Amino acid sequence: MQGLINEIKRRNGSYTVYEPETALELLKQTEVVVGKRRSSRDLPAPYSRGGAVTALVACGGDGTFNLVARVAMVMDLPVACLPLGKTNNIARSLYEKPNIETATKRILTGSYKVIDCAVAADQPFFGSIGIGLVPELAEQLQGGQVPRFGIGWSRLVSRVAAGVELKKTVVKVDSFRFEIRPIILNINLLPYSVGLPLSPASIADDGLLEIIFDQGDHKASFSAYARAIHKKKYLYGDDIRLYRGTVISCQPMDGQMLYLDGELIKIPMETLEIRISPKKLSVLC
Repeated sequence: MQGLINEIKRRNGSYTVYEPETALELLKQTEVVVGKRRSSRDLPAPYSRGGAVTALVACGGDGTFNLVARVAMVMDLPVACLPLGKTNNIARSLYEKPNIETATKRILTGSYKVIDCAVAADQPFFGSIGIGLVPELAEQLQGGQVPRFGIGWSRLVSRVAAGVELKKTVVKVDSFRFEIRPIILNINLLPYSVGLPLSPASIADDGLLEIIFDQGDHKASFSAYARAIHKKKYLYGDDIRLYRGTVISCQPMDGQMLYLDGELIKIPMETLEIRISPKKLSVLC
């Protein structure tokens, strides 16, 4: 983060750093900074003399980016991601390399692009959501190292896939309805999820969701799947499929764990509907 600050100073730019202790404080503080919420206390001096906010930078992982991006989208401000998380899926998708140096250079170009937003369980997301394999992988990664090579991903994904409970799930993609018992059920707006490029063909701003799922009968195939995904060489077909649509619903979902832009939450409803938002997000990249 200091490198970005130094470069802003060198360019005679204005900035303010906020370090909230909780996710709720982060959301509230971001709303205060952009003028969406009134503050109960005086703002720090650098902000007070810096003028109107022209962009936001989320310094953290996917969960931090999600919260800051929600406010940025409502206020029509561009947002950037300085990757300080574990897997940094959104930064990987936006900047190709999830490191601070690359992100800093891309942020400071001042150029931006527009990406999609979708809503699941009343929560906006910008990268991906997942049920089954991906939440289980996320839990495993919380307490350990992220694999660097394909063989490490192969072993980890194979082990986690073997423990996923298969549940009959009714899925509807636009007007197409089908039943599955999936190990993986992921819906992506951007390519990366839990550090893997699950959806390398996804287009950031085409207004379509990508749903990735299997039939639940090929647990042994997940070792090869993880290795191929890591190398960006997997072709979706019979074993694991990829469909595209604007509205996706899944049921029954009540009580299942949902991975949403790096955060794990319990689904509070029987039917989970995922819908593309009419709003889009501008990202500095």
